Amino acid sequence: MNITARAAAAVKHLALAIGLGVAVLAVALGGAGFLTAAYYLHFAHEMDSVRAAALTGATLVAAAILLAVIGAAALKRSKKPQPGWLSDFTGLAGLAVRLAAMTIRRDPKKALIIAAVSGVLVELLFGDGKKEK
Repeated sequence: MNITARAAAAVKHLALAIGLGVAVLAVALGGAGFLTAAYYLHFAHEMDSVRAAALTGATLVAAAILLAVIGAAALKRSKKPQPGWLSDFTGLAGLAVRLAAMTIRRDPKKALIIAAVSGVLVELLFGDGKKEK
């Protein structure tokens, strides 16, 4: 199977999965709406409609707060500590030093040319742009 056919199959699979997810979400939201309506109607039969609506709303707000607290705790627990930028920089600097040492050992002339070119690039990228007289 060539790359184009694989990409087309992957896109088709992704589109079907998204469509199925949207359909499941729509049906679940409809079911939740009917359950909420049944909850309201149950209490409306027992008490006046204003109190039943207030009780239904308070229950939904409490459920939302509970869901938010549980979700925040789960997200905090699942978050992995990321290394700081300083450790990334030291790893990159160590790699650059090893690469430079290897280049100097193999061919000192090339190392001198690379150093000159990198100096010019650094000056162009990070220089303030003012010319000294």
